[in-house]
Amino acid sequence: MRRKAIILILALLAAFVASLSFISSAREGDLIVPSAAFSHVGHLSDYEPSLAGGPMDAPVFFFDSGKEGATVFIAGGAHPNESAGILSAILVMENIEVSSGRVIVMPVMNLSAYSETLAGFGYPERYQIGGRSFKIGSRNTRQVDQWPDPFIFFQYPSGQGLSYEESRNINRAFPGKEGGSLTQRAALAIMKLLEDEGVDYAFDLHEASVTYPVNQTIVTSDGHYDVAYLASLLLQEAGHDMRAEVSAAGNEGYTHRAWNGIEGLSAFLIEVPTPFIDRIPGAMTASLVTSGQDDFLHRLAERGLTTIDYPQEGIALSRRVAMHLDTMATILSVAQAFGGPSAELSWPSGEDIEANGLEAYLHSPEGSRTVLSTLM
Repeated sequence: MRRKAIILILALLAAFVASLSFISSAREGDLIVPSAAFSHVGHLSDYEPSLAGGPMDAPVFFFDSGKEGATVFIAGGAHPNESAGILSAILVMENIEVSSGRVIVMPVMNLSAYSETLAGFGYPERYQIGGRSFKIGSRNTRQVDQWPDPFIFFQYPSGQGLSYEESRNINRAFPGKEGGSLTQRAALAIMKLLEDEGVDYAFDLHEASVTYPVNQTIVTSDGHYDVAYLASLLLQEAGHDMRAEVSAAGNEGYTHRAWNGIEGLSAFLIEVPTPFIDRIPGAMTASLVTSGQDDFLHRLAERGLTTIDYPQEGIALSRRVAMHLDTMATILSVAQAFGGPSAELSWPSGEDIEANGLEAYLHSPEGSRTVLSTLM
């Protein structure tokens, strides 16, 4: 009996130590060394006070030239297991120059989902680029933060019936709901941010699995398809196989559909490919995030079973970030050429990123005057 008690105590002690590690990891964000254009930081609770101090009170970073011009909103991390979206936003923050207008960056939209990895998939907690490391999150709001799940999730306000877990997917929660679930209130806060800050252009950065039909695609609504389509043609000429697509009617709750309902706002969702969130790859390792190479997916591609061309060398994180940044820059250029609101801003080109590597544009926090975090 005494031996069993000792074993039980040791097991409980091991579980306690492991829990401390998990809690510590959940509270550890990614460091950000912002460019000289950085002006100040806010939070979602500035727009929806019910989120104050909670697991969805995400930071919002402002880069203001102080001169008149368009306001651009860039968001990653609607699904924090899609690493290129978050990293693209961080890379913009660390390198952007703003000569007129301003840029608002939200590297992580779903802060709750960012605090843990996807259960049951064997995700690593972080990946590394040079001397920097970055979190890998989950897809949806943590159940411990929003519970219980409904048997069927009826999207508000459309009433469309969806899987129970989609109740925690912020990219099905727009335009949000007063007094709704945590995820719905976070979506509502983002809608209020876009309206209150007078945003002209908004980008939602995603990654899609290599077998997913909507990939290497700019998704928008009817009124902005001309901009997306011309941008896709220019990107193809530049070596990015990007397509343009109008979101199908009935697909409610998505960012680009709800955001485009705000007067004067042009919103675009950008999908680039990743093997990391597919269900077919081998080991879920940090190198799978950065190299984007998986032999199983390549065999599938050789048999014509993927929705995009997936080469043997894979699609590296540097390539995916390059696609995000070039796509945003091209859309802004086209929209302004069509007479849309204008801002003078710049960030590294995709060509530069692929030539020099991501590490060249991610700055060392050591000795930096200002260091921010995704969990401020």
